[in-house]
Amino acid sequence: MSILDESIPLISTKQFDQVYSSKDAKQRYKRVTEAFEQKFGFPPEFVCRSPGRVNLIGEHIDYSGYSVLPMGIERDMVMACATQPGQSIVANVNEKYPPRSFEHPVAIDASVHEWSNYFLCGHKGVIDSLGLKTVKPMQVMCDGNVPAGGGLSSSSAFVCCAAVATHHCNNGTLNKAGMTAAAIKGESYAGVQTGGMDQSISLMALNGAALLIDFYPKLNATPTIFPPVDPAPVFVIANSLKVADKHVTAPTNYNLRVVECRLAAALLLKAINGTTTRDLVTMRQVQDLVQGESEVDKLGKLLELVEKHLEQKVYSYADISQVLGLSEDEIKHIFVGSIVIQTDGFRLYQRAKHVFSEARRVLIFKQTCSNTDKDLLSKLGELMNASHESCRDLFNCSADELETLRQIALESGALGSRLTGAGWGGCTVSLVPEPLVPKFIEQVKSKYYNRYYPSLDPKQLDDVIFASKPCIGAGIWDGSFK
Repeated sequence: MSILDESIPLISTKQFDQVYSSKDAKQRYKRVTEAFEQKFGFPPEFVCRSPGRVNLIGEHIDYSGYSVLPMGIERDMVMACATQPGQSIVANVNEKYPPRSFEHPVAIDASVHEWSNYFLCGHKGVIDSLGLKTVKPMQVMCDGNVPAGGGLSSSSAFVCCAAVATHHCNNGTLNKAGMTAAAIKGESYAGVQTGGMDQSISLMALNGAALLIDFYPKLNATPTIFPPVDPAPVFVIANSLKVADKHVTAPTNYNLRVVECRLAAALLLKAINGTTTRDLVTMRQVQDLVQGESEVDKLGKLLELVEKHLEQKVYSYADISQVLGLSEDEIKHIFVGSIVIQTDGFRLYQRAKHVFSEARRVLIFKQTCSNTDKDLLSKLGELMNASHESCRDLFNCSADELETLRQIALESGALGSRLTGAGWGGCTVSLVPEPLVPKFIEQVKSKYYNRYYPSLDPKQLDDVIFASKPCIGAGIWDGSFK
């Protein structure tokens, strides 16, 4: 049975220490269940979790149909839940987020930045996927410790956990593939066109392995285990503390990149076979028109076609209209649709070059992990560095804070360091040989956080830079945390 065919698992509380390395984790669960009982007057019926993720390589290519290589992390969203008669209410341990009531059918206003929208997105995604007309009332207490706007997919962890909670409350029968589709659809209600990586890894992550997630021709997940080399590779996550909420900045950043990639694919399709499409096409679909001995070889040829057929200018609607032979209104209808964007034009050469080169790096990274070459870590680090440079220079999704933090990471012993997540702020992920990790973390704390954020106390510092093992995905605990 593949990972996609499995159900969201029940996790034994006896396995708690296999999921979390933090000694405070059990206290957190106790705090959530106690907050639930204090709020609602009765104990929760179950507790579920869904993790954030760090993408090791493969940035901004999932929505072009290309494979990515993320892993689940310990930081997660936790929900204590019950289905007692009465009003449906979602509350939060953090008093900053006030309780909200909701009714079926759920209405979500994507124009309002409201914390409970993330819960409602996951809830609605599952209800719609199950086709339910009658929905059980839910009482929910949330607690998340994935840094918001940090590039570790706090929003998708929230949406996926809500999907798991809703599914369990309503005796759903979806497997992980179905749950992933429901969560992807659900998060779109918040106004962001995600590619599916974040939801896939949050729901399907495995202990001890990254996942190569394929989206074309259909969703698939393949464990990628790092070979037993000495020293072992460790991935250290560091938060730049530049908040980048993709749901807020989507029109000028994330959503715009989605549209630019659609347009680049359409122009390349026209260049290769003379066809103007009135349907959306991804760059991965364009690859099917190219001959080559391997995917790596085909991607190299696509990069040559980008150089030949796309100009390094800012394309206007008029420019694109002239190439495709479509009116500007037709272009907006086909390629933009309901997506909200704000732009002075489209940088198609840069986006296409990033997508094809990054997709190629993912495949080479995966291939490199299949051997025990003495230079394994250096080779992986070089790929991560090239990924970052492409994100910065071609996809324009870095930030000054990320550049400073990454440079410090490299100077402190990282073999490779790159932004992870949507970018424009958030976190870096750095490849560090295991014996150097403690010294590495202390140097980054000293050179970055002590200089730019001197008010952070030791506990806060441990929250902004940490090493994380590949952690299991979403699950429902089968025991009590009393």
